[in-house]
Amino acid sequence: MTTLPINKLLDSAKAIEDGDLKLADSIFKEIKYLNDADTSTETRKLVRFYAEALVRRLYKLYPRNCTPLVPSTDSYYIRCWRFLPFVWFIEKSCRHSILDAVVGKKKVHLINFSNIEFDLMIRDLMRDLVKQVGSGLSFQVTHIRPKLSHKEDYLQEMDRELTAEAKTLLLTDFKLNHVFANTVAGLVESTLNLKRESEDEAIVVKWEFELHKLILLPGALQKVLSKLKDLRPEIMVIVEQEANLNNPDILDRVAQSFPYYSSVFDSIEKDTIEIYFENKISWEIDFRRQITNVVAREDTEHAERHETQAWWREQLQHLGFHPVRQWFNHSRGSLFSDMAQYFIEGKNGCPVLRRYNVPLVFASAWKPELVQSHGGSDNKENAGNPESISSCLELNDRSIIQNECEEEGDPTIMREGNVWSSECPSINEIAASSEIFDILESVCHVYKLPLALTWISDGRETTKNSEGKNPLRIEDSACYVNDLGATEFVEICAGFDLEEGQGVAGKALRSNIYFVPDVSDLYPAHYPFVYEAWKFGLHGAVAIKLRNTYRSSVDYILEFFLPSKMREISEKQLLVNKILSTLQKNRRNSWIVCGIDLNVADAVSEVTAAEMSGITLMPNSGNSPSASNVD
Repeated sequence: MTTLPINKLLDSAKAIEDGDLKLADSIFKEIKYLNDADTSTETRKLVRFYAEALVRRLYKLYPRNCTPLVPSTDSYYIRCWRFLPFVWFIEKSCRHSILDAVVGKKKVHLINFSNIEFDLMIRDLMRDLVKQVGSGLSFQVTHIRPKLSHKEDYLQEMDRELTAEAKTLLLTDFKLNHVFANTVAGLVESTLNLKRESEDEAIVVKWEFELHKLILLPGALQKVLSKLKDLRPEIMVIVEQEANLNNPDILDRVAQSFPYYSSVFDSIEKDTIEIYFENKISWEIDFRRQITNVVAREDTEHAERHETQAWWREQLQHLGFHPVRQWFNHSRGSLFSDMAQYFIEGKNGCPVLRRYNVPLVFASAWKPELVQSHGGSDNKENAGNPESISSCLELNDRSIIQNECEEEGDPTIMREGNVWSSECPSINEIAASSEIFDILESVCHVYKLPLALTWISDGRETTKNSEGKNPLRIEDSACYVNDLGATEFVEICAGFDLEEGQGVAGKALRSNIYFVPDVSDLYPAHYPFVYEAWKFGLHGAVAIKLRNTYRSSVDYILEFFLPSKMREISEKQLLVNKILSTLQKNRRNSWIVCGIDLNVADAVSEVTAAEMSGITLMPNSGNSPSASNVD
């Protein structure tokens, strides 16, 4: 761990808590210079994310989704979007415990609380159960999880694969039910609506990085565990991060959490094998959001708090559960053969995943103490509203239930936070990039865009080049990759500065809005990334200029790449209009969408006709019209 950055972060946190924003701003400025100097890549990213979290805390800039959205363009990346060492640990530490608990049972109901895309683990569990009991297996899955995407395509694909696997294994019955619980209240309600189907049903409860969400809401943990105890599961498996991040003192939380996430980011940067390289960015986004929720948030619904295995052991025993012995391999290798620095050791009879000497994750198995049988009936007092959940539905009639405090159609991206201080330029720079990132994440998921870049241009005379043109550079903390296959494209763009009038973003710097139907048809002189765009399948692009009222000299150019399969210009124009409309509706008072005085319905056609001078487009495929060289 680098001592100087964490000390500076603690100084800035104290200044913010003391209300001394000028001091905090000067420290953030110093942190930026230190961070851009000789620090490692992983430390630079980590310090930047902690600085962002502190600024979000100050201005109450909370992202719409407390859990990052999964990549929506390829099911392969979705399966790997969570940090693989943690996912592997779940499989290695829990599988045998579950199988031992249901020996001889032919009717199994898995209640899975998880934000991990789980189809491969469920598939493997089904196969093991069939090997264990032979024919006649009835298997039901109730998956309770936050909503991780605006679209359900990826979920339906995984469900089809599991259903096909169930048919191949000749299961007598297979049922799959998804319940979305985006808030702690939704998680509690979903649990209270669970019920035992029959006395011969073997219930398995599995918590994968979800139980800690109940810590801050008074009574939530007790209520949920009491309900699960009434269900009389054969086993309840819990996997949580091994960290003490529940101190009400923000300075303590920063100090305690920094070494933990330092080890994680060091692993992402150094341990990732080549085949998972493109997943690094989704892992960084996940832990970036965790840091925000640990440092910035205090509300009971979305704040991230973690406790140690010893704390959980005390709570579970107090609430009437006793530990179940787990079998695991203490040695290195096998599942972690490519990451020798990871190993599993035992602690109080539970497996703990360590990286070098830093404990990261633990797993524990539990069973409720023997209580008087309820004869298969449920606790009606805690049952909740029976109409809010549907149980045991066949896949063809699958019901996806929403348990959310927000309206499903709520389009809001930017939440109203505190008023920014006009005397804190360094803080406002971090705040602006944070809000831009939230915008790009939401827009990319709503419209299934593969990628969005943020270019920054400082309009002051001192920054212009010898030709009097303003340069543009990538703000990498405010770029969003939805198609992880295009991760390398962002890195390429980040290594090349544009100038005013160059590329799609450079044109938008002059004209406010600029649309190109297919960037891969442009000449390299006009678009320096034309070969890379062709390589990564990027075609239509629109760049839109934004200004922040607290950073009046800086222009933010948002460059959105349209879905690769979208070929017709008319489709692209319609989508660009929707993106413009979304930005216009969601801009806070601190933001100005430049050029929005153009009629949104006509903006694209006006830009295409009047602003594409100097760019030659090759003829498009199909019947789409092509632009000609206006010069």
